Amino acid sequence: MHIGPEGATRLLAVAASALLSACGQPVETSVAEKLPDTPIFYVDGAAGSDTNHGRTSKAPFKTLNRAAGAVKPGWTVQVMSGTYTSDGTENPLTVSVSGTPDAWITFTAASGHHPVIQIPRGPGAWAGIHLFGVSYVAIDGFEVIGQNTTITPAEAAVNDGTQAFLNHNCVYVDGVGYANVHPPVPHDIVIRNSILHDCAAAGIEVNAADAISIEHNRIYNNSWWTVFGTSGIGFYHLTDARGSTTKNGYKNFVVGNLSWGNRNNIEFKAGHPPAIYDGNGIIVDDSMHTQSALGANDVKGVPYTGRTYVANNVVHDNGGRGIHLYRSEHVDVVNNTVWNNMLSSSTYIQSGEIDALDSTDVNVINNVAVNLVGKDVTYDDGNHYDYNLWDGARVPFKWGHDIAGKANLTDPANGNFAPSAGSPALRSGTSTLAPTDDLLGNPRPAGAIDRGAIQVSH
Repeated sequence: MHIGPEGATRLLAVAASALLSACGQPVETSVAEKLPDTPIFYVDGAAGSDTNHGRTSKAPFKTLNRAAGAVKPGWTVQVMSGTYTSDGTENPLTVSVSGTPDAWITFTAASGHHPVIQIPRGPGAWAGIHLFGVSYVAIDGFEVIGQNTTITPAEAAVNDGTQAFLNHNCVYVDGVGYANVHPPVPHDIVIRNSILHDCAAAGIEVNAADAISIEHNRIYNNSWWTVFGTSGIGFYHLTDARGSTTKNGYKNFVVGNLSWGNRNNIEFKAGHPPAIYDGNGIIVDDSMHTQSALGANDVKGVPYTGRTYVANNVVHDNGGRGIHLYRSEHVDVVNNTVWNNMLSSSTYIQSGEIDALDSTDVNVINNVAVNLVGKDVTYDDGNHYDYNLWDGARVPFKWGHDIAGKANLTDPANGNFAPSAGSPALRSGTSTLAPTDDLLGNPRPAGAIDRGAIQVSH
């Protein structure tokens, strides 16, 4: 067969494309094609190919991990609608490349698109999105679905911690690693505008990390089958990282999230004794580092120094506590609404819609907490509580401007957690530490601040 100059050029281009693709670098399909200057990769699970260059929406990659292997600081990965998974030997998306302070890496839903990550069953699928020791990375606009609805109680009963499909997190911020692989402390990570549900372990699990923002996510029906005692949103052993960002005095932000239906059905294997302790809506766990260390950079007895802001969240119908701090310091819990949590029958979950057990330097202000199952809505843990509204059969303590009484929320059973007319939450909050806007983006006017996550007064 005769090959002319143009045909030879095309063959060389294809060969170069295959070689670069195998090396995990961006590729070109034609030497004559002019690629855009914008640092964007595109991913389309239906129309893409991992031999494409990925630089335009007409030549997208097919898989998320292909883009993750090519991405560099300052680049954005735009992901089209579709369902993204793996063969079960790896996570659907593992990010192991960091951005820089002025050149973040962003994985985001393309405008008008709704990408779905389905975690498969398989020995290597421990998370939908695995952020492995990285920094300056944003995750924006994904839906991640776990295997909860396919797992039977009989399967879960033999969980010994080694089965990925029984212990996977929707999103895992990993400063721990495995075996002799020790990642650096992850820091400056944003997880926002995502829907994270039905994962056997946490919705978002953050281990040995710093400067993490979790904003405007919906996180539900997680942690049912794991033996690791996870929750909807969980921070374990926050760890100082050199160079991490402080904003307005805070390192970590948990703001504007909805967290519900998270619970533990299986005992925490390493508990003393093994029992159900968690399945909380939100937990900040042992920033004092009193418990066993995880990974090379987590040191027992060396407490975390950063401050965490937990605000504007609605947390309801969880098996564990609503917002739970345990052996943690430097946390402000402000203008949240928690409703009908502690649904577990565990004897270790008997008090605290919002609590700060064995914690110090904690401010709990402007919250609305409702308990419907006769457990202690709060208790005296020695921290600063003020301007909260406690609604429950058992309110053993209240402080300062706290109110014990009916919250009169509009229709919480059907998702409307706004205070209704006559609620003592209206216009009775303080501006101290209060976020400027509420969960829905409504401004909080000075002198008319409502307690809870939703502002009604003008």
